[in-house]
Amino acid sequence: MTSKGENEMIERALAGDEGSQRVIYEAHYGAASRLAYLLLGNRMDAEEVVQDAFVYAFRNLARYDPERGAFRTWLRVILVSRCRNKRRRKRLPRVSLEVLNAFGQTPEDSEEANDPAHALERWHRRRAVYEALEEVSTGARDALILRYYEGLAYAEIAEILGCSNDAARSRVAHGKAQLRRLLTAREAQSVTEGTAVRAEGVG
Repeated sequence: MTSKGENEMIERALAGDEGSQRVIYEAHYGAASRLAYLLLGNRMDAEEVVQDAFVYAFRNLARYDPERGAFRTWLRVILVSRCRNKRRRKRLPRVSLEVLNAFGQTPEDSEEANDPAHALERWHRRRAVYEALEEVSTGARDALILRYYEGLAYAEIAEILGCSNDAARSRVAHGKAQLRRLLTAREAQSVTEGTAVRAEGVG
C-alpha cells in the first residue's frame, strides 16, 4: 500500500469505516507480530501486545500525524512501549529458535543449504546468537533488534525508542559489544568443556 493510499484509508477509518480499519490492520499485522515476538520471545504475550497496540492505535488515530512520519513507525512506537510494559510485569521464557524460524526471522540460506554439516553449523550459530541476545541489556537489545532484524535506520530507531540519533547509535554499539563478549565467552567455555571431555576420555 502506498503512503497516499494508506493516508486515505486512515481518513476513512477516522470517519468510522470499519473496512478501512481492517485493511490497515491486515497490512501491518504480520510485521507487528514478528517484532513483538522478537522483543518478547513468547507467542501468546506477543499476540496480546499486538492486539492491545492496534486497539490503542485505532482509538487514538486522530493523534497520528502523517507529516511527522509513516504510520508503521507510529505503530512501532506504540508496540515497543507495550512490549516494555509487558516485560516489566512478567519474567518471560527463553526465545524458541524454532518459532523464530517460523516467523521468517533467520536470514536466507546460501547455496550450501543442502549440506547437512553446514546446516547444522548455521543452526548452532544462530542458537548461540539468540541465547546471547537474551542476556544483552534491555535498551541495547531493543536497539539491536530494530537495527538488524527490522533493518531500521538510526533516525527511526531513535523515534521508536524515544531517544536521540546519537543515543540510538550508542545503544546499538553497546549491544554489539555486549553480544560479542557473550559469544566469545560462550565459545571459550565450549572449547574448555570439549577439552575436558577429551581428556576424561583419554584417562
